[in-house]
Amino acid sequence: MKRREYCALSKEASSRLLNDILSGEDPEVVVSKVHEYLRELSTKMREEKVPKPKYIIYTKLGKNPRDYPNPDSMPQVQVALRALAAGKTVRINDVISYILTSSSTCSISASENSAKRAFAPQEVCNPNSTLMPDIDWYLHKQIFPPIERLCAPLPGTSAVQLAECLGLDTRKYNIGTSASSGAGGKGIEDISPLESQIPDSVRFKDCTRLSLRCRYCKHSFLFEGLLPNLNHITAEGIQCPAETCKRLLPTLSLACQLETAIRSATSRYYDNWLLCDDPSCGNRTRQMSVYGHRCLGPRGRAEGCLGRMKYEYSERAMYNQLLYFRGLWDVEVKGGVKSEGLVKMEDGEKEKAKVVGERNRERFETYKGVVEGYLAKCGRVWVQMDGLFGFMLR
Repeated sequence: MKRREYCALSKEASSRLLNDILSGEDPEVVVSKVHEYLRELSTKMREEKVPKPKYIIYTKLGKNPRDYPNPDSMPQVQVALRALAAGKTVRINDVISYILTSSSTCSISASENSAKRAFAPQEVCNPNSTLMPDIDWYLHKQIFPPIERLCAPLPGTSAVQLAECLGLDTRKYNIGTSASSGAGGKGIEDISPLESQIPDSVRFKDCTRLSLRCRYCKHSFLFEGLLPNLNHITAEGIQCPAETCKRLLPTLSLACQLETAIRSATSRYYDNWLLCDDPSCGNRTRQMSVYGHRCLGPRGRAEGCLGRMKYEYSERAMYNQLLYFRGLWDVEVKGGVKSEGLVKMEDGEKEKAKVVGERNRERFETYKGVVEGYLAKCGRVWVQMDGLFGFMLR
């Protein structure tokens, strides 16, 4: 490690782990040694058994300390400004050394920027000084990043396990790992079957069920297809399941209720609500951050949360919702009348399902046409061929 931004303790830990990884021992033995060393290192740091000079960080100034636009976020600039205030000379290209201290040992509040807690090594290493290094900051910023990169190709460990060995909050790294694998597209979690091969009970489990209402008795009920509602479907159409009503629901009324359900799902999709995937944060907003998918945290300051913002109702969920509504009116064996459902039915019920489905085919096709009108406008249905094979036309 040649960069000045890492302290001697970070370089020492990285060298130790690199020697273990390249030792030629079995991966299980190497992983065990890595985890054990990280636990010992974390314990020594928290018990203040590591000499303070090993926490010193060196950073070169790229400009005059007073010329930085955001000095509050740069620890080396804070130390340089204090030196200037004390009458010392600090120029461009000077290398500034500092130790970032804990908020409990200095007069600066923990809510302030951590850069303000950076002090010159002479102030921290003074025997009469009460300033102590911020162990959690050093573990999070100095120890964990290089160790994670070194152990990335090592089987049998992960960022979450490394963070646990160091005594860090594993939730942050669990979110970061899942997000990076999802963004990079190379994680094993991304290997999944085609949606068309997923059973409907799994694919449509999060879809909103279709609720129908009788215009005569005002009774509401769920319609889940031909088989589940076979007792309420006659040769003349769908009837109200209420014992005191039993009237047929008009075709126009059903079509209007179906379109209302589709428009409700479409409205939810275009609301564009974003949710943070960190359960401890729970940030919900309709404003996209300039940082992309990064969560701005509960205070909107891009701090306090490492989660990623995801759409509450994605285009995939909208597409599956439309497919679910269309499948409700499919009277074929491969559609609404599932073959696995027919196996569980008696012979008389099988014949009834086929007869009722055939008698309502034209009526159900009308309802299906309502859904297909919206599916025709959905971009997920179409493949842009010129985008795939446009190079052949050049």
